[in-house]
Amino acid sequence: MRLVIEDQAGTRSIVPFASDEITVGRAAEGVTFRLTDRDVSRRHARFLRVNGGIWVEDLGSLTGTRVNGERITARRRLREGDLVEIGDYDLAVLPEEGASLPGLPPPLPPAPRPAAPAPASPRIVTPTPAAAVPAPPTAARPATAPAAAAPAAPRGDRARVLRQALVAGAIALALGLLAGWLAGALGGKS
Repeated sequence: MRLVIEDQAGTRSIVPFASDEITVGRAAEGVTFRLTDRDVSRRHARFLRVNGGIWVEDLGSLTGTRVNGERITARRRLREGDLVEIGDYDLAVLPEEGASLPGLPPPLPPAPRPAAPAPASPRIVTPTPAAAVPAPPTAARPATAPAAAAPAAPRGDRARVLRQALVAGAIALALGLLAGWLAGALGGKS
């Protein structure tokens, strides 16, 4: 298995599971792979290989870790092709080149990205040895296929749409208050 990491510019890095743990974060030391985005905590998340399965857990980051768009609050088992979002990075656990796990669906298609120059070949990172990995919790949620959803808007568009929705809501609230005040003012003069 390998962890494929893609930044906002489309540059991909490949981190093989040379040990049973891969830790990602912004720190210069103490992580297997460094994610330099300002929205990434020093030690943001950890990927664990336990009994042939790959798990991800957030390490108490401020901005959180998302799996298929859902913010996780506990350790989560990953399936081939699941999309993990950390800051402006997209991460996925994939089998080694040419290998496929039987019984699993093909990976999810990549989200559309703005046109960017063709990235150089992926970087292969050699992970540092990690300490022993604890066993996964016994009451872990079972892995389920993500629900079909409309394609997600690029991150910049999501922020713009959210701002527009907030402005529209504020305008609607102001108009409602004005209408109520006018109804009360005109109703009292009859």
